[in-house]
Amino acid sequence: MMLYSLTLTFFVSFILGVCNGKEYNVLVETGTLRRSGTNANVFIVLIGSLGRSSEKILSNSGRNDFENGQLDTFRIYSNDVGDITKIQIRHDDRGWYSGWFLNKVTILDNDRRRSYVFPCFQWLASDEGDRQISRELSVYRSE
Repeated sequence: MMLYSLTLTFFVSFILGVCNGKEYNVLVETGTLRRSGTNANVFIVLIGSLGRSSEKILSNSGRNDFENGQLDTFRIYSNDVGDITKIQIRHDDRGWYSGWFLNKVTILDNDRRRSYVFPCFQWLASDEGDRQISRELSVYRSE
């Protein structure tokens, strides 16, 4: 039932995004510390000069995303948020060893020919670090 719900949510988000928005590429780098990866569901919100996106799930069907030392790429569709200044990223803390060490997130806005880098280098975990599973990250560099 859970998989059906996530698949339906992703499908609806994809259709609505294609019809009502623009494409962003999201690159997520997971750390290399012991048990850095997660099988929890990961979500992102883009915040920019023109507003904010709805929360988007980051998932590649058939892939094992967010594994130790891995760089994952996702395509999301959203309203145009303008120049991106912040992101909110979180996971749902589900599954064994759901804690996740996030190195950084890079957002590519191909329409504006810009990239936005959001360093984190922290745990998103209920049992590691400061025990937070959600982070608001400010842009470090935009090119």
